[in-house]
Amino acid sequence: MAFFTGVNGSLELEGNKIAAVQNWSFTVNVQTAEVTPLGATDTTIIPIKRTTTGSCRILYYQNVTGTKDSTSSSSAFINKIAKVRNAPPLTGAPLNQGNEKNSDGTKAEDELFSDLKLSMDDGASIRYIQMRILITSLTVTMSVGEIFAADIQFQNNGAIKGLDL
Repeated sequence: MAFFTGVNGSLELEGNKIAAVQNWSFTVNVQTAEVTPLGATDTTIIPIKRTTTGSCRILYYQNVTGTKDSTSSSSAFINKIAKVRNAPPLTGAPLNQGNEKNSDGTKAEDELFSDLKLSMDDGASIRYIQMRILITSLTVTMSVGEIFAADIQFQNNGAIKGLDL
């Protein structure tokens, strides 16, 4: 029997391993509808919708002290939700306003979604869950005596892309 710890886990965003992850988790919820016929004595349900959400805590770091590095893995994650918009302020415009098409022809809304892979190395193989997520919340925390960290909440878009747990 084997138990696994955080040392066995990793997180990848857009195929790049995030170097400083303190933890990650995900939750799958199934919404049900009651379909009990009249006169029945026991409740009967059917599944109607599945929602997958999750969270992670990343630790912010610099590859070279005293330099700005917007390409570090922690910065890349934070920039997915906290980047500057091209829309004028106070317009109520969607997050991708002003970026309807990228220079490579892809839709700008695709920039809002990310490919995420949560993995666990069991020593013989890599167990994982893959999803296409939208980051729904970002909380950046700076405390005395603690490491600068970002707590991130996300929601899966559509069905889970891959699963081997």
